[in-house]
Amino acid sequence: MSTIEPHLIGLVLIAAFTHASWNALVKTTGDGLCTFATVMGTGAVIYMFVAPFVTLPEREVWGYLAVSTLLHYGYFIFLWYALRHGDLSTAYPVARGSAPIIVGVGATVLAGEVLSTQSTIGLAVASSGICMLALEKGLPKQGHRKPFVLAFITGLFIASYTVVDGLGLTIASEPWGYIVWLNILDGAPLLLYVLLTRRQLYIEFLRIDGKKAVLGGVLAMIGYFFVLYALSFGHMAHVSALRETSVLIAVILGCFTLHEKFGPIRWVAAIAIVCGVASMHLSG
Repeated sequence: MSTIEPHLIGLVLIAAFTHASWNALVKTTGDGLCTFATVMGTGAVIYMFVAPFVTLPEREVWGYLAVSTLLHYGYFIFLWYALRHGDLSTAYPVARGSAPIIVGVGATVLAGEVLSTQSTIGLAVASSGICMLALEKGLPKQGHRKPFVLAFITGLFIASYTVVDGLGLTIASEPWGYIVWLNILDGAPLLLYVLLTRRQLYIEFLRIDGKKAVLGGVLAMIGYFFVLYALSFGHMAHVSALRETSVLIAVILGCFTLHEKFGPIRWVAAIAIVCGVASMHLSG
């Protein structure tokens, strides 16, 4: 299988940066459910105005959209629980780092995307480097492994919706309708649920943190647009590995904006991620 085209690499790296940026932006917001609803709802509202101008997805594509939407909500739920039982620096790298390996297996089995030996090794090295960022405080002790288990399950959901989106986009006649309707289905129900069940709390949330959450939603929308567009060309494992470099970008942003230390574990992880990704995309 050929490697991913250079312009797609650039788009997915931009997506990784926007993903890290919106996560850093909303990290300081209040209520988690209101934050998710605003981030996802922002994209849904914007895409509702775009929907009349794109081709409606074909009948067979709607099944993929429905499954992907359910998987996205599974991702939100398990990430929510993972973060309740552990901090972001522990749960998130495991969730994002485990996904590319699973995507690679799923893409091979379901879509016939066979990776070269060099790409497979690069994928394993990059994923290991991302997961390694969770071990800066050491290995989890006997009674503190629940966040890691929940984070790994979150990674399964990330990998699953990535593969489903990749398959759905390959059978769609063009990617625009799929991208628009996936974002609407992802965000609109959650936003409507919060508006109906937490109206006063949500109004207060918007007053305090609304601008940050909406800006985060715009960044998330742009980032996932680039990811879905890249997936429409195939290369699921490559796109997944590139996208999950957002974890490393978030760590680097934390060093510059929050003056966090870049210790030995982070250096080793960073080198592994860069070498792994480079190996994948330089392979024939």
